[in-house]
Amino acid sequence: MLEATPLLTSAAAVPVIALVVLLIGFRWTAVRASAIGVALSAAVAFLPFRAPAEHIALDALRGLWNSVPIIIVIFPAILIYEISLQAGAFPAIRHGLTRLVPNRLLQLLALGWGFASFLQGPSGFGVPIAVTAPLLIAIGVKPGWAVTIPLVGHGWANTFGTLALAWDALLQQADLTAAVRLSAAFWAGLFLFAMNVLAGFSICWFYGGVRGVRQGLPAIAAFGLIMGGGQMALTGVLPPLATVIPTTVALGLAFPLARLPRYAGNSGDGSPIMESETPGEPAGTVAMGLHQAMLPYYALTAISFFVLLSGPVKSALERFTTGFAFPESATGLNFVSEGSDYYSPIAWLTHSGVFLLLSAAAAGWYYLAKGLLSGDGVRKAGAATLKKAIPASLSVILLIGMSRIMGGSGQTAVLAVSAADMTGSWYGALSPLIGVLGSFMSSSNVSSNILFGKFQCVTASLTGFDVAVILAAQTGGGALGCMISPAKVMLGATTAGVVGQDGVIIRRLLGVSVASAAVIGVLVMAFG
Repeated sequence: MLEATPLLTSAAAVPVIALVVLLIGFRWTAVRASAIGVALSAAVAFLPFRAPAEHIALDALRGLWNSVPIIIVIFPAILIYEISLQAGAFPAIRHGLTRLVPNRLLQLLALGWGFASFLQGPSGFGVPIAVTAPLLIAIGVKPGWAVTIPLVGHGWANTFGTLALAWDALLQQADLTAAVRLSAAFWAGLFLFAMNVLAGFSICWFYGGVRGVRQGLPAIAAFGLIMGGGQMALTGVLPPLATVIPTTVALGLAFPLARLPRYAGNSGDGSPIMESETPGEPAGTVAMGLHQAMLPYYALTAISFFVLLSGPVKSALERFTTGFAFPESATGLNFVSEGSDYYSPIAWLTHSGVFLLLSAAAAGWYYLAKGLLSGDGVRKAGAATLKKAIPASLSVILLIGMSRIMGGSGQTAVLAVSAADMTGSWYGALSPLIGVLGSFMSSSNVSSNILFGKFQCVTASLTGFDVAVILAAQTGGGALGCMISPAKVMLGATTAGVVGQDGVIIRRLLGVSVASAAVIGVLVMAFG
């Protein structure tokens, strides 16, 4: 581990501070801000951290490869949106959902909290944001808020979602006994339960302040107990399905809740996050039914469940992987990037991007066959997809490249060590923020847990904290960082058509993420 001298710590902080200031303070787009971030991280790696040019180049190539799993989600996710748009699916969704769940706040909670979290269960990789944001726009949510809501709503599901991929990555970094693993699962479930409930309160607050929270209390209690409590109950016994099962149950809850007198009518008037002209019932005849309009999402769910929950099918498809060999390299300060004969392999046929592409193809074929989509509509959808997805993909490549350069040169490690040195016995309160840093930079709780899992174990032992509690705080913080990750915000802004509002969206989310991190920190100090 590098010595965290004042010079190295200050230098390592420069790229992160610059990225945050440019995105939030100057409201730069993710592409411009991340390009500066990459340049600064490379300069810091080369000079004070004494990384040779070839070392930096290898880290940049690792970042390029790590961006591929996200990029292959971006294109088909946007394609689904564009095909649905050309086929007229969104007026049908608005019409059907308004009829079944007339209350606007309950619609918002069902889609932005329940459905986004449900999508995180089998898929992840930005799918909940890319898919949910257009649906929220369809029911009258302002585009910028249509990105903000699912980012808040799905954050808690980023540890045991994607079939517990981030949780498995965390356990791989620590040599834990079965008892400590079970304890860590309990604490992680508890921290994420708290995040889940805070997400529900936050969405209601965004919707209508105190009035919105009062109106949303029954739904917050019901969704929070089923999703957060259900996940907590399953973390120690069935981690891969700890998010999938509770969110599936919670989605069905929206319809009985809609029958409560409190949610009997439309309550959207005056909400600052809703369009002044609320859509209501579309004029004229809707070309398709709700189930036809939801076909791409039904297909996505069915394909994901069939492949990922069928052991033999999943095992057979996982054999088709691609990875590359990377040599070991070291900086002048002896910080080593380990080599790999098969670095970060991608299992193409079990990846969310493939599921999305198949769903888009199925929906396009069906809409064409039913006369709901024309050949010209397909061409327009393809052109719009390329126009949106290319700059979005470039941003992802730059952001993850910056993360890999910082991690490979030791900058990220130095920042974490400095934070621990400065806090001492208060380290527990800060431990979730280290997880936040990792996923903020990489847009992945998996990456955050890989970067900092071992470090959190060692630091917990040195500072006297319970290793299980600190690891739970690490992955809880990693889930929070996904909520404010520039790459995910940019993905949502692209699909919602509000490119350039990345900084505005992140500013809205900072309060929620800070409050959630503070709650986790207090729990760690009390019980760790």
